[in-house]
Amino acid sequence: YKGKNLSKAIDSILNQNYPNIELIIIDGNSGEEVTSLLEKYENDIDIWVSESDQNLWDAWNKGFVLARGDFVGVVDSSNILYEDSLNILIKYILKNEGLDFLCGTVKKDDKVYAGFRPNDIYKQFNIIPSTVVGFYIKLDSLKKVGLLDINFKIQSDYDWLYRIIVKNKMRGIRTKNEEIFGDLGESDFSSQFSFFSGLLNELKIRFHNNQNILSLLYIFFGRTVMRLYKK
Repeated sequence: YKGKNLSKAIDSILNQNYPNIELIIIDGNSGEEVTSLLEKYENDIDIWVSESDQNLWDAWNKGFVLARGDFVGVVDSSNILYEDSLNILIKYILKNEGLDFLCGTVKKDDKVYAGFRPNDIYKQFNIIPSTVVGFYIKLDSLKKVGLLDINFKIQSDYDWLYRIIVKNKMRGIRTKNEEIFGDLGESDFSSQFSFFSGLLNELKIRFHNNQNILSLLYIFFGRTVMRLYKK
């Protein structure tokens, strides 16, 4: 929606060394400026939707429903996808039969973020580098998990990740630290919300997914105490 770096994001996708890409643009009815920009890429865009949506997650869902490729990923309008990233993805797909999802290394503010810690999901959500640019899920696996829950205004992608890992027990792996998929740019949606807003929303997600009440109390008091200690 009115992404000021949208053309850079699109160019980074079109400049991939891997050719077999379906490019779906979901725009939240940004207006004439963005529409005029997208018209320049008309021959390169497979599907283009420009209409109002309920929130960020609703826009993601629209793209997921329309996707036809074997694997699906999200590039936000403030992201940059490095030109060899999809070749890295293909390499892991071919070497790992039955792979459901891949957690790729990403960069933000010149720092590299990598890893995948599925066992930590019961106590923290920050177990992968990002759900944009470096995260790809098999379309068939996505259909089994279902779409994002748009009732969670923030962290709906982590509710989705919880369902992928815990409820559906899907198989995911990480890439090497040096196999960087792209730059997150200004993607930092959750930082717009306060500490307690984020914490309460996380507890709501965990409760919704039937996580043990005692563990939720532990998370609440533990995080609160640590926050006060750091202050």
